[in-house]
Amino acid sequence: MLDERTKQEITSTVRYAIQHALETSEEKWISGEELCKQFQCFTPGWLKRNGKYLDRTRVVTVGSDGKEQRTGWVYPMHRIGRMLQEDKMRIKIG
Repeated sequence: MLDERTKQEITSTVRYAIQHALETSEEKWISGEELCKQFQCFTPGWLKRNGKYLDRTRVVTVGSDGKEQRTGWVYPMHRIGRMLQEDKMRIKIG
């Protein structure tokens, strides 16, 4: 039989391993539109005004003429879901 502390340590380790797997090799990068569908607390207007406060990225290519082309923003679904679940979406604006 395992004592309570050992059980908690095992649970914590497993939770971290799953979280790490989801946020690395299993991460899903989704559009702002899909983010709003997955997490209805976000709206297109909110993303336009405040999306810079979320983890996001986009692809930028530079042509031979030096001009940049950019894709739309994409957001890490699992990471943002975890942040919401852990109440870590407190953003100080201004």
